[in-house]
Amino acid sequence: MKQIGRYEIIRRLGKGGMGSVYKALVPVIDKVVAIKLLDPGELLVMLLGEDRLREIFTFEARTMAAFNQPFLVTALDFDQDEQGRPFFVMEYICNNLGDMMGESFRIEQDSRIIGAVKVLHYGRQLLAALDFLHHNNIIHRDIKPQNILVTDQDTLKICDFGMALVEGISFSGPDTMQIGSPCYTPPEQRKNPQLVDGRADLYSAAVLLYRMLTGKLPGMQSFSLSLVNPLYDHSWDAFFTKALQWNPAARFQSAGEMLADFAALSLRQPGAAIGCRYPATGQPQLPLRCEPVNVCSSRASTVFGVNGLFRPVMPVCNRLEAQGEMVSDLATGLLWQRQGTRYPVTFAGAHQYVEQLNRQRFNGCRQWRLPTINELQSLLPDGEPGLGAEAFFQPLPWVWSCDRHGQHESWYVNMDMGFAGVQDVNCLNHVRAVASAMP
Repeated sequence: MKQIGRYEIIRRLGKGGMGSVYKALVPVIDKVVAIKLLDPGELLVMLLGEDRLREIFTFEARTMAAFNQPFLVTALDFDQDEQGRPFFVMEYICNNLGDMMGESFRIEQDSRIIGAVKVLHYGRQLLAALDFLHHNNIIHRDIKPQNILVTDQDTLKICDFGMALVEGISFSGPDTMQIGSPCYTPPEQRKNPQLVDGRADLYSAAVLLYRMLTGKLPGMQSFSLSLVNPLYDHSWDAFFTKALQWNPAARFQSAGEMLADFAALSLRQPGAAIGCRYPATGQPQLPLRCEPVNVCSSRASTVFGVNGLFRPVMPVCNRLEAQGEMVSDLATGLLWQRQGTRYPVTFAGAHQYVEQLNRQRFNGCRQWRLPTINELQSLLPDGEPGLGAEAFFQPLPWVWSCDRHGQHESWYVNMDMGFAGVQDVNCLNHVRAVASAMP
């Protein structure tokens, strides 16, 4: 497909039960947007019929078009393609919380543990968005990581309102059809999805927050974070014990109430980082791959030295020294730019930035380049932020590497969450240039 309506299609981003999502360009001004096209599976058409699906799809677009809140995705345009299928246009956002957490379709598998400071940041935004929705009589009914996007400014935006209950009007199907996602859906929604209220979304949000902090889904009996991590005191246990109650009457009764308790949570001082790797005995430096590669995800564990969640198997123990606008790492023999880009750029912009550094002989050096994933990972902290290399650098949350992932994507490192990931080359990340130290 080359075009949907007046929009030029770049490529398809994904497909769900109701429709397909595409990356596209607005004509003339070449602005990148996302388009959701009604493209249901055969089973859904058989169950609901084309007229009902069109009604649901249009209702979703109208709901999203009315939003005026920073933590919600909004619909910007609505039209039909040449086949008469409706579509709506949204802002294109690169990051998805599900991908950032490393949650797969095998939901029972562990996901990445996210630093508590980041979870507090995201949790406040999520609950503020739910407070707005519930105030306007909108129950999302499908809060899960894949339905939460993250902007280049690190702002959450809830998307996918196809299952939302809006002032009593909602997506509905056969009694046997599941509304919501397994493991995130509260028990009352599984029994009678048409009669739930905002407390159903709050349960789903609590599951999400717990999973971010632990990498696991909450168990049936205990939610005691204080027993497994010294960062958390008993107030965290009390919060999740209440938030994850199966009885809605025993939970937080509003998003505002839950947000107030969540925002009041605090953290203890982190302990020391452990488990990092010095250069081998008798080896003055730890050599890291410096040449770019084009590598698929299945080979990344071997090439990058990462585990199944794309985190380094053995972090590097840096020996850093500040040298004006540069930082030298005696453990790896690398010179790093201390500041990096002021604003995030595309992958092409990253290469242009490095070329500009070399033309200007930044800090007297003409050998600046984009780092490999292996080199970037050497700067990751082993534990909570505040322990390690980041103390020497201007914080850059997401940083491009020189490594590619096929034709349209490249590898980057999420420095906040400590993993390597893949993004479209038109996404915006920062650059921290590197050079090999002179012998």
